[in-house]
Amino acid sequence: MRKKNRIVEVFPILLFLIFTLSALGIVTFSVQIYRNIVERAEGRFDTETAAAYLSEKFRNHDDRGSIQMSDFMGNDAIAIEENIKEVPYITYIYVYDGYLRELFVEVSEIGNCTAADGNEILPMKSLDVEKISDSLLKVKLRDVNDKEEETYLSVKSRDFAGGDTL
Repeated sequence: MRKKNRIVEVFPILLFLIFTLSALGIVTFSVQIYRNIVERAEGRFDTETAAAYLSEKFRNHDDRGSIQMSDFMGNDAIAIEENIKEVPYITYIYVYDGYLRELFVEVSEIGNCTAADGNEILPMKSLDVEKISDSLLKVKLRDVNDKEEETYLSVKSRDFAGGDTL
């Protein structure tokens, strides 16, 4: 009878220990999955955000001949021309000194600017722009962790000038 009493006393404790260890294992496994998801999301945040930023710039400035592939002080760039109150302005989007930058300046003042004058948008290692067709650009962005994002940007307006003007 004593043996049965011992088993009856020990069984609930063993059952509780098994339940506790199982719950602890599930929580530990869940934490590891969550960490992996967060690391992957953080790793692609800069390049995906930069690609979305460029896409939005294209949508907002999709006028005839206003978007161009360009070289801005030795850097691949996208140039966006616009007139504000009959004054011509240009926006350069490029990578310089570890950052994706945007420089918005009056066309007459561009000679007074340097590549360092652009506003820092996101940490970025490189921006490569390739013209696929008259209305399509391929943009490759590489962040400081060497994660790469490739996106295609399409210009909807149909009257394109020659050369690198879209």
